[in-house]
Amino acid sequence: MKDLAWFERAYQARLGKRYRTFRAAFALLLERTGPNRAIVETGCVREKNDYSAGYSTVLFGEFLERGGGRLFTVDLSPHNMALCRRITRRYKRWISYHVGDSIAFLTAWAMTQPRVEIDFLYLDSFDYELEPNRDAAREASQLHCLGELDAALPSLAAHALVLIDDGDLPGGGKPRLAKRRLAELGWTCVLDDYQTLWSAPSASGASIPSSSG
Repeated sequence: MKDLAWFERAYQARLGKRYRTFRAAFALLLERTGPNRAIVETGCVREKNDYSAGYSTVLFGEFLERGGGRLFTVDLSPHNMALCRRITRRYKRWISYHVGDSIAFLTAWAMTQPRVEIDFLYLDSFDYELEPNRDAAREASQLHCLGELDAALPSLAAHALVLIDDGDLPGGGKPRLAKRRLAELGWTCVLDDYQTLWSAPSASGASIPSSSG
């Protein structure tokens, strides 16, 4: 896989506000990793053709089908994961499916995957409350996202990328607290849009890759 022309053709019109961040993340992954790359996703696809929610498990599956690697997807709901398995069956060779709490899953990573560093972490579990005057519910989502990040940090590769969904929402969105933690740790914000994309402090080339490649 030399470029992302396939991604542009298939998904630019479908992904809308998430297109730029997904494309930037994939371009950086191609620059930094090889066919043994590891992607971890919290919150799986749960409806066919639901591009309005990102459709991330399918995107990752196609990316890995073309370029190699492994996706580990975790979701608390057995129902969601069963749907995810059906929707992504074309890519099942590259996907490990896990039902359970995402923070517990990430905390146990070093024991369950002792020689696997996480190259790309995508956080999109715990739905964010959109209704007004629901500050407690919003904070619960933000705290869960931060908990996922903190649990994953020891297992992230030196060149790792973190992408978090639902950022451009009232109250700071899902990644509000996680963004603060990443900034405190010296991570570089590559692109802050509806999703927020961050690059590890020791990684070079954190600028947004050109879309011409």
